[in-house]
Amino acid sequence: MKTTANIKSAVTRLCCLLIALCVLSPATSSAADKAAKRHALVYMSDGTQYEGIVQLTPGIDFRMTKLPGDKTTTTVDLETIKAKSRVYTFNFNVVKEMTFSPLSEEYLKKFKILDIISPLGAGAGKTVRFGAPYPVLKPKCTVVFNSGETAVGVVDTRVAYLKIIDPDTDFVTGTKKLVMRSKYSGKPGESLDDLVHVKRIKMLDEGDQFARSMPIELRSFDFDSISTNQVKITKWGDSDLLWNGVYTREKVEKINKRVLSEGGKPAEYVPYHVGLRGLTMDTLSKVVVKKARNGTISVHSTLGENVFLAAHINGMWVAGWPAEGTKRTDLFKSVETEVLKIQDYYTHKKMLGIISEDGDQKITVLLRLRRDIPNPEFALKWAQSTTGGFEMGPDGKLMEFYRLSIWRFVRDNKTGKMALVDRGTFSRTRIDLEEETPEMGFAPDLWPVVMKDGKVIVGGK
Repeated sequence: MKTTANIKSAVTRLCCLLIALCVLSPATSSAADKAAKRHALVYMSDGTQYEGIVQLTPGIDFRMTKLPGDKTTTTVDLETIKAKSRVYTFNFNVVKEMTFSPLSEEYLKKFKILDIISPLGAGAGKTVRFGAPYPVLKPKCTVVFNSGETAVGVVDTRVAYLKIIDPDTDFVTGTKKLVMRSKYSGKPGESLDDLVHVKRIKMLDEGDQFARSMPIELRSFDFDSISTNQVKITKWGDSDLLWNGVYTREKVEKINKRVLSEGGKPAEYVPYHVGLRGLTMDTLSKVVVKKARNGTISVHSTLGENVFLAAHINGMWVAGWPAEGTKRTDLFKSVETEVLKIQDYYTHKKMLGIISEDGDQKITVLLRLRRDIPNPEFALKWAQSTTGGFEMGPDGKLMEFYRLSIWRFVRDNKTGKMALVDRGTFSRTRIDLEEETPEMGFAPDLWPVVMKDGKVIVGGK
C-alpha cells in the first residue's frame, strides 16, 4: 500500500509538472501568442523595473498621432492634433525603444452644471467646480525604431501583456497587464506622482529591421554613374592620411608611392561605396537606400514615409531639392539670417536651400555644417583625457567632420523669428582640420520625389 501511495504521489507530482510546463511553454497555439512578442525591460514611473516577454493585445497595433514638433504645453487639444497630423500604426516587432514623458500635466476639479432660472423665466447652465483637485497626465511617446527612424506623438490607449521572467532562473513567474493610456486621471487629493504608468520599454532582442521596402523608380538619375573612385582609409601606415578619411584613389596611390620610396608603410584602404542616402520627409530620420543584385533600388523604412535623397557624386555631396528653393529671395535671406543666429555645436553654417509650407510658417532648410576647432592642441589633450567634448581617431588625430543636413523650423510671419523643431543628417564625412570644407550642391535628377502606390518615383515628369 505504501508503494502504491508513493507511485500515486509521484504520478501526481509529474502531472502537475507537465501542466505547469504546458502553461509556461511558449509553444502554445493560443491567439495571444500570434501577436508580435519581444524580450524587453519595462520601467515604471514609480521606479519598478520588470524583465520579460511583452506583446500587445492580439490583432491590435499601436496607433500614434505625430505631434507637430516636439513641444510641451500646459493644455493639449488632442482632437485638433489628430485632425491635422499624420497617424502611424506599428507593433513591437519593429520597435527598439519607447519612452513616455509628459505632454501636459495639470490638476482639475470635478464639476457639475446648475440650471439657473432668471426672473424672466429663461434657464441657463452654470458650471460649478467642487471637491479636492485631482491630477491629469497626458503623455507623449518617443519611439526609436530598429531602422533608426524616430517619431514623437500621442499613442492611443493600448493594453500590453508582460510575461515576467526571473533573471536568475529564466522561468516565467507571472503575467502583468500594462495599460498605456493617452490620458491618466487620478483621484481627488492624489498627486501626479500617484499616477503610476509605463515610462520606458527597452527591447533586449533584435526584432524586425524594416516594416516596408519601397522600390525607387529613378526616371532621370543614373545610379550607376555615381563615382566609385573614392576610397576609405582603414590603416594609415606612415602616411598623413586620416583613418576613416575618404579620398580619391589617385591621391592615396600618389601618397603611398612617396611613402614607399622613403621606406615607410603605405596606407590601406577599401572602396567607398556611398550610393544614395535618404532622410524621411516627415520625421527627418535616416533610412537605408539599397541596390539589390538584380538592380532594384529600394528605400527600407518602418514608417513608410516619402524621402529626401542625396548622393556623393565625383567627390561632392548633392541633394535632391526644388530649384525655386535655392533662389536668394527675400524669404530665403530672412531665413538665412535666423539660421545664422543659432548658437550650437556648429560654428560654420551655409544655407543651400529652403522649402516653404503653410504660408511660410513651416520652413525646411538644407545646410552644410562644420564645427571649427579654434585650439586643436588643447582639444587633442582634452580628447586624450576624457570621453566627451572631442573625438580622437585610432590614428591619434582629432576627428573633424562636415555634414549635409536638413533642419526644420516653425516661423512667425510677423517677426520672421524661427524655432528649430527637427533635424536630420545625410552624411558625416571626416575631414582634415586644415582642409577647406568641400562644396555641396543639388542634383536636379533627384527631385521631385513622389510616392505612388507604394513606389517612390524620383525625377522626370
